[in-house]
Amino acid sequence: MEARHESVICPGCGCLCDDLDVTVEAGRIVEVTNVCLWGVSRFFHAKKFHPKKDRHRLREPEIRRQGRKQAVSYDAALAEAAQLLGRARRPLIYGLTNSGTFAQEAALKLARSLRARLEPADLAFKAPYYQSIQRHGLAWAPLEVIRDEADAVLFWGANPIHSAPRHVVRYAVFARGRCTERGLEDRQVAAVDIYKTELAKFCPLFIKIKPGQELDLLEAAAAILAEEPPPEPRVRGARRLAQFLGQGTCGVIFCGRGISYGPALELYDRLARLAARLNERARWFVFPLSGDFNSSGLYHLLLNEVGQAGAPDFGADESAVHTTPVDFREVDALFVTGADLLWFLPEEQAADLKRRQVPIVALSPFANKTTGQAAVVLPTALAGVETTEVAYRMDGLPLVLKQLVPSDLPADHQVLTDLGRLIGG
Repeated sequence: MEARHESVICPGCGCLCDDLDVTVEAGRIVEVTNVCLWGVSRFFHAKKFHPKKDRHRLREPEIRRQGRKQAVSYDAALAEAAQLLGRARRPLIYGLTNSGTFAQEAALKLARSLRARLEPADLAFKAPYYQSIQRHGLAWAPLEVIRDEADAVLFWGANPIHSAPRHVVRYAVFARGRCTERGLEDRQVAAVDIYKTELAKFCPLFIKIKPGQELDLLEAAAAILAEEPPPEPRVRGARRLAQFLGQGTCGVIFCGRGISYGPALELYDRLARLAARLNERARWFVFPLSGDFNSSGLYHLLLNEVGQAGAPDFGADESAVHTTPVDFREVDALFVTGADLLWFLPEEQAADLKRRQVPIVALSPFANKTTGQAAVVLPTALAGVETTEVAYRMDGLPLVLKQLVPSDLPADHQVLTDLGRLIGG
């Protein structure tokens, strides 16, 4: 029997697009409309940007014995994971930006039980952002406000074509809003990056800079806006950037992961300071462009529970919150969920973990580099497709992701809760 679900929320990225129509037949998704390639990777288990290549779905729990993996029961895998994590001196719970809010809450509870450190996968990108907007008193804006009113959009170290493909269509560039009825014709778009990305095709102003020039470019643009002489050495594009910023009546600076590859805190601070100065005569916002679908939900939880957007560490006598990534040389056990740690980790750090035989417990719906090296693998159902979850859009709006098809696999929050109960017992 065929069932059609309308206005489905897509867990593909931080946009959480809510206009998808999904057709289900005999417990399988057979058609999805209004979906991008990132959404296809969730609904049809395909690789991102390669919709004809299947992602290997994990179906059975596995443990590693004498270097070889073997399928085991759920209870056996859970017991092995509890033993590995329970005897660790400095365990780390890592990832969670691609996990639902229920799972994030369970992971935070587990971190307290283990006296572990919990680190978001994008800590180097997001923690400096929250520090900077708090320091300069900047406000957030719903994506609908940006769509309706923003007539100046600047992408800094960001490529939404790769991180959130429908973002430019629904909210930032081509979207038609209340005050931007003609879309791109009613707004100016610019980008700053060290590479010429796809954005250059529809950005009248694309400033390509050398690595390390970010702070100099911002300092020069701020000086020109203040009608002061720019400092030496001159940075190409500073005057055009200042002119662009000065013309906007409502603007937004979307920051991408490229910021975290440089002096993120200082760069965010300069951007926030610039936005605060622009706010003296217009409305400007600074916004991180989240690719992972519930990164904002994780920081919302951390702000509520520990009072700071960072990595809480319950291993000390008094819990501390770190804003810089962990030194993996201190870690003696890893629990990874909602991320693929070994995909992003530098080779020398990954090799050190392997040399020291640091055990990894991995929760994932799909096989990846981390599950390939894990001592325990626990497969999970897909949030927002096979199980109900809650996620926060990149602007902080909470949304309910509904179950569309059944699954025999447990939800990740159920695995985390069972593990916490086993360790606590």
